[in-house]
Amino acid sequence: MSSIGMMDPAFFVGKNELLSWLNELLDLNYSKVEQCANGAAYCQIMDACFPGEVAMKKVMFDAKHEHDFVKNYKVLQTLFDKKQITKHIEVTKLCKAKPLDNLEMLQWIKRYFDMHYGGNEYNAVERRGGLSFASTGAKENTATNKPAAAKTATVKTGAVRVARPASSSAPKRAGAPAGAGGSSANDEQVAKLTEEMTSMKLTVAELEKERDFYFGKLRDVEITCQTNERTDVGSLVEDIQKILYSTAEDVVVAAPAPEAVPEAQPVAAA
Repeated sequence: MSSIGMMDPAFFVGKNELLSWLNELLDLNYSKVEQCANGAAYCQIMDACFPGEVAMKKVMFDAKHEHDFVKNYKVLQTLFDKKQITKHIEVTKLCKAKPLDNLEMLQWIKRYFDMHYGGNEYNAVERRGGLSFASTGAKENTATNKPAAAKTATVKTGAVRVARPASSSAPKRAGAPAGAGGSSANDEQVAKLTEEMTSMKLTVAELEKERDFYFGKLRDVEITCQTNERTDVGSLVEDIQKILYSTAEDVVVAAPAPEAVPEAQPVAAA
């Protein structure tokens, strides 16, 4: 799949759209792309593309340590090798749970999914044996499993609802200390601001990458024009077009200018 270059529209899909798609497909409740770092979600997306060909029993959905993450990526790499997918998996970077690295991987894998998913019915919870992506690795409760069974229809139907823990909607206990409410509000505000800052950093990194990409193109065009010594305008235009329409994975080398033929030196008379 080397044809999915960095200028493919897939790499301009925002994280909110990606997370919405991922949560619907796998019946999850992810709020950040870096939650995909353990590799389990990537494995199950490929399982949806190729049912029965991913070793799902080897996938550790509750993995929370890097050495367990690597095991999941080995399962993913095995599938890539089997399907002759040439995409290089940056295991070390992905395991570090950096937002940008996981965003790019999720963008790529969604594009691959869109190109290869056959529209077959897919019950994500059933395929992972009822296991949760939570850190505990406990079986999902009945309230979660019942909606999942009803949503077995293809992913293209309505959004999958993920059951929320009952504690999240439970009323607060009476008689709590007066300062507890203020502390909770402050914690929520800090968490919100931290998430906004992470989102801004991610946006800046994406813009910087795009800026560098186009600046590189302009610089290549400039060098091509400065070093051009050919009289054939057509070939020069062709070189410039190659630079403009190349992707980040292409290597464009400008054609060298023809070398001047040295003039013949007169032979001195003996």
